[in-house]
Amino acid sequence: MKVVSGDIMGKIKIRLADVPLFAKDEYHPDQVKFYAKITELMYKALNLGSIYNFIEEFVTQLGIKEDIEIRIMRLPSHKSRIVAIDLEKGKLLEEQQYARAWKKKPLIDIFPNALFISKNVKPHWSIGFRGFLLNSIIRALIHELLHKGGLKNENEVRRKTEEYYEEFRAKYLKQLEKELKPIVKEWKKFGHELGLG
Repeated sequence: MKVVSGDIMGKIKIRLADVPLFAKDEYHPDQVKFYAKITELMYKALNLGSIYNFIEEFVTQLGIKEDIEIRIMRLPSHKSRIVAIDLEKGKLLEEQQYARAWKKKPLIDIFPNALFISKNVKPHWSIGFRGFLLNSIIRALIHELLHKGGLKNENEVRRKTEEYYEEFRAKYLKQLEKELKPIVKEWKKFGHELGLG
């Protein structure tokens, strides 16, 4: 990864949003606990040296001069689980929003996956935290930072997301594996306490 020299680039701030007040009225209580825990661990993971260093290098490389706040939301986006029909192929398509870069604010929101078919069902299974972090969150963050860096063409952003994701894996995956062990252990313990299979 080439680093741009010269002007001081923006700083990164990672923040964990509060659990929204409406959560207890709209979601099953165990889903509120589930999403509160997984987002707390996402926050911890994004602050690990391997991920945080990558984000700072990436912001510098993109030439982003403003400070960027990455806000981890505690529930899935309202745009998650939109199901549409592809009329040409006759398939159901599912859209899920993992992140959003605000156009007029130096802010990126990160959302957890919508993992249950309804807000009212009790969670009955867990997910692998490592895979969730790598496959959804880091990719989503790279994607939105590319937009913040000025890239507009969505196809180009998707292509470059995969390139930079592979760079992240090549440079930092070994370090991340070590750093993630206590977080993965905490996630498994939580899943056991909540009775997730």
